[in-house]
Amino acid sequence: MTELDVSRFYERLGKIHSHFKQHRSSAWGGATCLSLNGTGNEDENPYLKSVVLYHYLFGYELPDTILILTESGMCYILSTKRKCEFLNSAVGKAPPGGSILGVTLLQKNKNDGNEENFSKLMKEIQLDQGDDSSKVGVIMKEVSKGKGDTNGKGKKNLVSSWEDILQKDKVEMVDVAPGISLVMSLKDELEIDMMRKSSVLSNKVLKHGFVPRIEEVIDNEMSVTHEQIASEVDGMIEDPSKINLKVPKEHVESCYFPILQSGGTYDLKLNAQSSDETVKYDIIIVSLGARYQMYCSNISRTFLVDPPKAISDTYDILLGMQNACIEAMVPQRRLSTVYYAAIDYLKSSGNGGLVKSLPKNLGFSMGLDFRDSALVLSPKNQVMIRSGMLFNLSVGFSGVALSDSDKSSVGNKSAVKSVKTYALQVADMVVVTSKSAEVLTKHAKALTDISYVIGGDSDESSDEGGNASHDDAAYAKSLANQEDKYPSGKRASARLAKNNTGAQDTQEGASERERRQVELMSRKNEERIRELARANAKNKGADKESDLAEELITYNRARDYPDYVMPNQVKVDMKNECVILPIFGNPIPFHISTIKNVVLPDPDLATYLRINFYTAGSTIGKDTPVNMGKLILKHAPYASFIRELTFRSLDSHNLTQAFRQISELRKRVRQREIREQEEANLVKQEKLVRTKNERVPRLSDLTLRPVFSGRKTQGNIEAHTNGLRFISTRGEIVDVMYSNIKHAIYQPCENEIMVLIHFHLRNPIMLGKKRQKDIQVFTEVVDASLQVDAGRRSMYDPDEMDDEQRERQLRKKLNQAFKEFCRKVESTAKKNGYSLEFDIPYRDLGFNGTPHNQMVFVQPTLNCLVNVTDTPFFVTDLSEVDHVHFERVTFMSKTFDVVLINKDFSKQPWRVDMIPNSDKDAIQDWLTDMELSYTEGPMNLNWKQIMLTCAGDDRFYMNTEEDEITQKEAGWEFLRMFGRDNNSDDDDDEDDDAYSEEAEADGGGESEADSDSNSEESEFDSESEDESDFDADQDLEEQGMDWEDMEKAAMADDDEGNNQVETKKKTRD
Repeated sequence: MTELDVSRFYERLGKIHSHFKQHRSSAWGGATCLSLNGTGNEDENPYLKSVVLYHYLFGYELPDTILILTESGMCYILSTKRKCEFLNSAVGKAPPGGSILGVTLLQKNKNDGNEENFSKLMKEIQLDQGDDSSKVGVIMKEVSKGKGDTNGKGKKNLVSSWEDILQKDKVEMVDVAPGISLVMSLKDELEIDMMRKSSVLSNKVLKHGFVPRIEEVIDNEMSVTHEQIASEVDGMIEDPSKINLKVPKEHVESCYFPILQSGGTYDLKLNAQSSDETVKYDIIIVSLGARYQMYCSNISRTFLVDPPKAISDTYDILLGMQNACIEAMVPQRRLSTVYYAAIDYLKSSGNGGLVKSLPKNLGFSMGLDFRDSALVLSPKNQVMIRSGMLFNLSVGFSGVALSDSDKSSVGNKSAVKSVKTYALQVADMVVVTSKSAEVLTKHAKALTDISYVIGGDSDESSDEGGNASHDDAAYAKSLANQEDKYPSGKRASARLAKNNTGAQDTQEGASERERRQVELMSRKNEERIRELARANAKNKGADKESDLAEELITYNRARDYPDYVMPNQVKVDMKNECVILPIFGNPIPFHISTIKNVVLPDPDLATYLRINFYTAGSTIGKDTPVNMGKLILKHAPYASFIRELTFRSLDSHNLTQAFRQISELRKRVRQREIREQEEANLVKQEKLVRTKNERVPRLSDLTLRPVFSGRKTQGNIEAHTNGLRFISTRGEIVDVMYSNIKHAIYQPCENEIMVLIHFHLRNPIMLGKKRQKDIQVFTEVVDASLQVDAGRRSMYDPDEMDDEQRERQLRKKLNQAFKEFCRKVESTAKKNGYSLEFDIPYRDLGFNGTPHNQMVFVQPTLNCLVNVTDTPFFVTDLSEVDHVHFERVTFMSKTFDVVLINKDFSKQPWRVDMIPNSDKDAIQDWLTDMELSYTEGPMNLNWKQIMLTCAGDDRFYMNTEEDEITQKEAGWEFLRMFGRDNNSDDDDDEDDDAYSEEAEADGGGESEADSDSNSEESEFDSESEDESDFDADQDLEEQGMDWEDMEKAAMADDDEGNNQVETKKKTRD
């Protein structure tokens, strides 16, 4: 047995004594002294108040021990010799000035049956009070247990004998368990730390043990009972190494056998049991508790499989109610306030009908004792909440009815169909601090984190028309639905399986898609008209200062010229950014922005320097300074411009130096202007607030893209209060604020060589000397050089098999680490008031294309169309896309191009080229589901000209011209391959019919030969239609002859020609 922690013993015993003296008449039942007896754990109950108390004081159980604590502060302990040796280190060590005066040890004496020890204890009890009206405080629930307890040899044990003495002397015994509960409910720093670790253990078991296991059961449609899974989870708690936790087995144990419930039968009480029935895939409630170094924790979660909207909405209400309860858990409020906060939330949110579904209490205090009955979160408990208290807040609804209409959106094969009433439960460990409450169990509980959609056909086929019920396809589907019912709740499809729609007819799907597109485009046009109207009203009358040109000023007066200016020499003033040129002997300054280029031809007898200037009438290229372009447009109508100046000198030194200085100055000014343009639209970022006194989520050994200064940038990324910080190994820092993240993308490593996290920003930030709107961190699973290695070994090579196995394990490990980091970042952002969610690309909807210069794999996410594996990145925000056009859609082409048109017509569209035709239908289905309109065309279009035309059309989205009478195609309808109206073909047919009638009337006297020929043709047509054995290849044979037939025909023609010549000769003769 290890040594007693003397300082902790006196500190905690002093807390008990001080509270006993201050609240003796209330919580301590008016006791004059305390008899805190260690009855031991003979009934296999680890949560006996005496057992918990002795662990609190001594760190050990110490059964069959008597502890007397008098009001004056003296402590007497009667126990066996070995236990007295353990406690001997506390004798004489009472801290000066404390409420405990000292500790006296009495050793158990078998010779006299402890009569001397008992009499001494009784004397101290009576002396401490001064009369015979002593009240001894005991734990009443354990006194009755001691009456018949023996030591196994027919004799009563020490505690039972002492209780007999108290009853024999008619000493009044009062219950002091409430007082002990109040003292132990206020946790010190060491206890809170232990509770944190215990909570983390419960959280880890749930996260890395139960969740993967239940997902495996659902994915593989396994038939497993509740008790089997609960037993596996219990084994993980007892041996954390099963979930890769390095925690000594002797420090942990299970608080209770885990509770797992599903199938519509639920009990939210603590004494519920995991049944031996098979787990149903509907509403699964799990509760588990871990004990770390005797400190308890508990966590409960509800997992929803194919939940109807009614259940999802109720779960959101439950989370809101839990948040209301947490906000109510502040010091100086009563425990009943928490329960009433839940009721008030339900009533204020319009869900008062759920009040009757609340449990009798919403949790209890926890610590060394799993459940303290004196500190329950019930509507009648008037105990004050104090800083340092720790509770298990357990909120839930039970017996909530689920109607048939609520289940109508669920597939027939869903196990939820058989649920009539259901329950929901969420339980977390919460510690009360000086200002608010903190949740210790961090496991995700948002609806998106606990709900699973595993597919299944929904009974959504509705009959359209009177004959629809007799349709063969509908009848076959109804028979299939009847045969596919699974009363056990098993599913026919695995979780996250792809929805196969092979039975759907492709032509019907295309026509339905086209119909939806027509409606979608009409609605989009109306929305864009309203958006543009609001934008115009907002910007009406706003002066655009950016359109104003700034006049160029070099010197205010001639005396400001530099001292080195010479009458007939070219000089460069680097400070004032101008070139001083001699014109008619006078030095004239020209700002460097006016110079287009400077040329120094190879010198001959003399040196020439030619300077070209920006002038009106010449093309203003992209290298032209912005301000200079504005000045040209401003002064072009009435000013004269100098186009070119040429200087000649016999001495090459001056002009050569001037050429070099002008070129250098132009380069400096150009670089500065580029830098100013890049920084012009930068938004000032808030300063990163680093997280303190809390563990920071971190990912190590990452590579940053884009890189700093062309070098590979490696380092770590951390999630802080208001943003993320990347710190490279060279000390370079990149801060990304949560508020500046527009889209966060997590892409696991499946077929790629890397796992990555990508941030698409709202406003660009400076990375090195460049503006960047996309920041990415990644880790390579396989080195890129190995990925493209052409060398292969035998498939039976054991070394290669080991390498593949290690690679698979590494992929899984990295995916899990990145996924966990994303969840922590989401929770950190949410805790600090930011909304941040990570999107995962839908690989099943991906396709190959060329957004830039190389073929890549493009994948959609919830909000974007992205390729973040290859550089340059391709990230298109779907909220900025106005319309999508498919180019080169012909029967001859094997690929097509997609153009994504920006809502801002001043920007050029995004493009993805060379997409295989096999992906066209899937892409169009996805665009229709995302409510993005699209059109098709057979050729590539000049989008630069189209965007200029659309930007200048104020009525682009309207279907009439400016007279509001003349009809026109609204919006992007002009891009349709066959136009908007589907009835044009019918109109053409009617015109043709009318034309044929007129022709018939005009040509009533047609010849009999024509009528005979028509009748012969009709007979030929009918005859050919009746010939069922007609070979279609005969048409091809009539269209042309092969080489052999052509040679025979030519020879026959030659023979015929020769015969004709001979005949003519004979005739002449």
